[in-house]
Amino acid sequence: MTTARSEPVLSLKVFTSSMIDYAGLFPPASLSLQQAFHNFVFYRQSQNSWMLNKFIIPAGKLGELSDILKGMEIDDVIPLSVLGTGGETLAKFQENLKSDIENIKKILSTNSDVLVFDVLEVRLPKDLFEKDNDDDLLDLMISVSADFEKAFGRNIPVFYETTLDDDYENTIIRTVESIASLDKNCGFKLRTGGVVPSAFPPAGQIAFAIMTCCEFGVPMKCTAGLHHPIKHYDEGVNSYMHGFFNVFGAGILAYTNNLDEEELLEVLNDEDPYEFVFKDSGLEYNEIEISNAQIKEAREKFIVSYGSCSFDEPIEDLKTMELL
Repeated sequence: MTTARSEPVLSLKVFTSSMIDYAGLFPPASLSLQQAFHNFVFYRQSQNSWMLNKFIIPAGKLGELSDILKGMEIDDVIPLSVLGTGGETLAKFQENLKSDIENIKKILSTNSDVLVFDVLEVRLPKDLFEKDNDDDLLDLMISVSADFEKAFGRNIPVFYETTLDDDYENTIIRTVESIASLDKNCGFKLRTGGVVPSAFPPAGQIAFAIMTCCEFGVPMKCTAGLHHPIKHYDEGVNSYMHGFFNVFGAGILAYTNNLDEEELLEVLNDEDPYEFVFKDSGLEYNEIEISNAQIKEAREKFIVSYGSCSFDEPIEDLKTMELL
């Protein structure tokens, strides 16, 4: 039996504030755009709306969203995180980017009163990593920032995702180092799950990404797989699923306490929800205390948010744990 709280402990609210980018279009939810967008508008008006961040939408679906908006009355401004089309090759990436910019400009030209374009998320082309030289990688990032600044008259943060394989350490370092050279408030995007076991990265990969981003002062966000607070084995996907307490706890602890890889792995692999102690004054983990001010800074400057196709599951889990 659970007991609903009238108000969550302050540290939990700071920890989870604007944490979830709603990605209802994507598996396993795979909702229609109309249903996903209506859900987002509804969640923005809910009791726990403070956990919600942006609506994630592929650039290619912005035209469909424009049609949906014609039949809606929205009193709020909806923040969008747009997924760039990307491309397997540099040439295809650049071609698709031009189309993405035009799609964004078009929907904003008639809906700027209810939509704001805050972030671009895009996967880098694989062929950039087939070269030993990173000049083309950095040049592309510089070009993307310049193109968006020219198109929208302001800096647009871009979170870059890469395809990670057995040589993930090299790929992460090259990507994060290039992002750090931009000085454009851009960041690194880490995939933390999916609908098949192979989509869930080992904890060591997450720990390495956190340490690398921390070292270079690069913000990071996550996507997929973080539906639940605590790491656990899920029979539905036949895999261990990472928890958002674990991943964000590790990120915050790395940012505030400079944890090494072994210490981060302990946080990421912890399956005991009671190790994460939320108090009015802050979070305590394994005798390490982090103040609310430190949590807030780490969330704003370092570990920003995660994409999830479900907003209800994290809420229900927190209620079951009697934290909400």
